[in-house]
Amino acid sequence: MAVSPLHKSLFVVICIGVSFFMLTLIAVHQPQQTGYLGGGNSMEELLAGRSISVKIDDAVVANISDRVLESIRTDTTLCSAIRETNLPMIYLITPTYKRPEQIPDLTRLAQTLMHVPSITWLIIEDAESLSPVVTEILKRSGIRYVHLIAPMPAEQKKKKVKARGVSNRNKGLDWVRENYVDTRGVVYFADDDNTYDLRLFDEIRTVEKVGMWPVGLITHFGVSSPVVRDGRVTGFYDGWVANRKYAVDMAGFAVSVDTILQFPDLKMPFVPGYEEDGFLKGLSLKLEDIEPKADNCTKIYVWHTQTKKNKNPIKANQTVYEFTNVWSLYEQIEM
Repeated sequence: MAVSPLHKSLFVVICIGVSFFMLTLIAVHQPQQTGYLGGGNSMEELLAGRSISVKIDDAVVANISDRVLESIRTDTTLCSAIRETNLPMIYLITPTYKRPEQIPDLTRLAQTLMHVPSITWLIIEDAESLSPVVTEILKRSGIRYVHLIAPMPAEQKKKKVKARGVSNRNKGLDWVRENYVDTRGVVYFADDDNTYDLRLFDEIRTVEKVGMWPVGLITHFGVSSPVVRDGRVTGFYDGWVANRKYAVDMAGFAVSVDTILQFPDLKMPFVPGYEEDGFLKGLSLKLEDIEPKADNCTKIYVWHTQTKKNKNPIKANQTVYEFTNVWSLYEQIEM
């Protein structure tokens, strides 16, 4: 697992700070401190013009190093994704495709996931080859990740209305089935243009079979959610039901790895608008099997924000800007 330059730099700063503190502490316990205790006015007077030579035992240095490394692994103020925990693993499957908004969307999502411990992020591109720019975002994040491709099948590309992300999600499901390391784990489909409250991931981690929760900013209703009465799911509230048995958004549910493994051939269907419904039907669910999360579905922890679509940028005259910084900027705007 990659450790970002930020954490390497932080490690160096911590080591320098600890070393300075120890040198100062040793100095004030040396015989030179007599003047200070006898009425010296400041630490500067104590140390002014003095040369201090201190030999620190190798065992002390090793102990300091071990403590700093342990702090980095466990400190919740650091990038949580690199911390070692015994929490159930969350497998986040994120389909993505080349467009001007791809890089900012993935950057935002990556910097959210940096705060989430025990995750494996599966980024699966609808492309024929891996994007170097996407790879760079993943490496820089320090998150445990898997970078794959799953291009849309040729017959699907010909259709007027396309089921985007289906081949990507199915590829992710196959990867989890073959590579899972924790049957306590949970699979979640995290689109790259949504907005996620960190509390959502705490909810996901508690899913035993299938968990569901509300999604904000979706359809003309403004929200999609299971209907909960007396702590049990009794139906669904959504602006587009269209004969769906499970009228939920892709961001509104998660499934345990153990459940996924019970259905080794289950795929998400290439049916626009019915991907979620077809997948959940394949799990042979009953309403009583669904676990209402987010305080009995009274809290919104994920929003279907959708980044505004931008037209492909028009490049200026290449001969004028060929040997400047300008062309390198376009590498960060996938088209």
